Amino acid sequence: MHIDPVGCVLLVVALAVGCFVYKHTRQAPASKGDVVGAIVCATSVLTALVLILGRDHQQQETPAPAGGGAPPASSSQTPGP
Repeated sequence: MHIDPVGCVLLVVALAVGCFVYKHTRQAPASKGDVVGAIVCATSVLTALVLILGRDHQQQETPAPAGGGAPPASSSQTPGP
């Protein structure tokens, strides 16, 4: 199994932002913290980072099928009855 290092870094950054948001919302007296806000913030950061940095920059060529692939369609065929 191969884990992309860029994806791991993006996930760690998103988790760090989520933890920061959760701890920041716990600073108020008698506050439990905003778990939903932290999760939403972490997923938003992860989504934005994946869209910006997560693109595959390697151009992979698909190999041409051996033997020329499917035969070309002939225009001399007449439609059925």
